[in-house]
Amino acid sequence: MRRIWQIAALNLRLLASDRAAFLWLLLMPLVFTVVMSLAIGGGGGADSGPVRYALTVQNLDEGPRGQSLLDAIAATDEIDLLPLEEDEADAERLVAEGERSSALVIPSDFSAKLEAGESATLLFHRNPERMNPLATRRSIDAVVARLNIETMIESAVPDAYESLGRSLDPSRADRLVSEARRSIEEQWSRPPISVAAETLGRPPRIDVPEMGFSHFSPSMALMFVLMNGLFTSVALVGERRERTLARLFTCPIRRSEIIGANFAWRFLVGIFQMWFLIAVGAFVFGVDWGDAPVALGFVTVAYVAAVAGLSVLIGSTARTERQAESFTLVSALTMCAMGGLWWPLEITPRSYQLIGHLLPTGWGMDAMHNIVSRGYTAAQIMPQIFALLGFAVAFTVAAVLAFRHE
Repeated sequence: MRRIWQIAALNLRLLASDRAAFLWLLLMPLVFTVVMSLAIGGGGGADSGPVRYALTVQNLDEGPRGQSLLDAIAATDEIDLLPLEEDEADAERLVAEGERSSALVIPSDFSAKLEAGESATLLFHRNPERMNPLATRRSIDAVVARLNIETMIESAVPDAYESLGRSLDPSRADRLVSEARRSIEEQWSRPPISVAAETLGRPPRIDVPEMGFSHFSPSMALMFVLMNGLFTSVALVGERRERTLARLFTCPIRRSEIIGANFAWRFLVGIFQMWFLIAVGAFVFGVDWGDAPVALGFVTVAYVAAVAGLSVLIGSTARTERQAESFTLVSALTMCAMGGLWWPLEITPRSYQLIGHLLPTGWGMDAMHNIVSRGYTAAQIMPQIFALLGFAVAFTVAAVLAFRHE
């Protein structure tokens, strides 16, 4: 054990003497966190405007009511309508197969039923494997609620006059209905009763984490711990190629100790980098890292261990520094994209999520979302922790078996 820490300490001193390394360890993750959070998370300032979501619509109604409904939805601040073309398949199949996230279907008898005083039903299709913002459904419900009031007024005005024993000619009834609709439209933006919602404590579950610092602070931490950790594999390849390790093996030292030392210093660097970024996220970016610091500690240890094991495996098997660099770059970017570090896995199709959970980044980001966005405890994220530890053990054992000092 003493030899392991001696070799690890030597590598740490060499890293500490490289000032450029701290640029990538500490500064660049913060730059990427700010840029990604402001660009994608909607924090671009007051001029960025409200976020709008696409809604597929299929209007089968030939009367005026269907188009009036679509006009009212299009006038909202949240929705952009995507009408289905005549040659496209029906909305239900497109949503079921994941080609569209949601769709609103207006039936062919929509206008006819309303004009006959009957109830009409709209069809809203959604795919749970795709992102379906609540704003889309809320906007539709708000428009439908207003149209319901306007429709009820058409029958309520004549009925009210009849209940008073007074007759109402059709032209006067139309004028009264028109005035009532105008009044409703004016007051709809400033209703007499409103609800002020205040969140106390932490919500038990958030299906899709918010895109902002709450997502990109942990994701960029995971990304740069991964990239910096894997790029250190080049150092191990250089030691093998320059026969530094061959000279070291003239001493009474085992192969497992060499792997252990290389694992140890990579692990320590990764833990330092991770907790530095977590601290900045909390005190500078205002990220709430949850109510379970033990859970956060377990996740960081397991994830960094997996990265350190993979780094040593690459350094033990690559033949040249260029080969290690190429493999590191490709594998790191692939794991970031497929593991949900650039966008939440929750908004991707199920097949994408399955691939993401074949990688340590997918499990690491799952654990971070569960802690930051959902308030999970250590016991609730044990599946993610055990998965990451499994990666760490598998990579490290493979490195010990594959290691050659020349």
